[in-house]
Amino acid sequence: MPSLRPDQVQQIHEFIHREQLIHAIKLYREATGASLAEAKQAIEEMARNESAKPPDGTRDHDNPILEARIKSLLAKRRKVEAVKVYREEYRVGLKAAKDAVDRIEASMRRLNGPAMNAQHESAIGRDPFEERGGTGARGLLLLLAVAALAICGLAVYLLLAGF
Repeated sequence: MPSLRPDQVQQIHEFIHREQLIHAIKLYREATGASLAEAKQAIEEMARNESAKPPDGTRDHDNPILEARIKSLLAKRRKVEAVKVYREEYRVGLKAAKDAVDRIEASMRRLNGPAMNAQHESAIGRDPFEERGGTGARGLLLLLAVAALAICGLAVYLLLAGF
């Protein structure tokens, strides 16, 4: 059975990263003469081994904390916010940020399968990247501050008026 040339391997990896497995299988079969089942098995193994590695020539910045935050946002289905965070952190364009976030999301799907979409409780506690609302407490505090100012203003007015 013939082996794959480096350019064919590169193209297969690009298909895998774009989640175009049918194209990858077809190219593998044409290049090697393998059966459909053999090609499918080989491509699935390549996809598992690739996990989060981007294709050559594409290098994401290496920041595990930022990647964890982006994965946290993606797990909550907040992809637009994840792209925004990536853009602000690395000062890249919208397309570059979206492509990077897409690669992270694809790696999550490959590693977690359908379980990625399932909501689950963290084993170690709350999500450290979760933005806590707290607007109810802030609103109450603001209301109390306004009421205190109004009472103080009324007291000063009454004192000056001679009551």
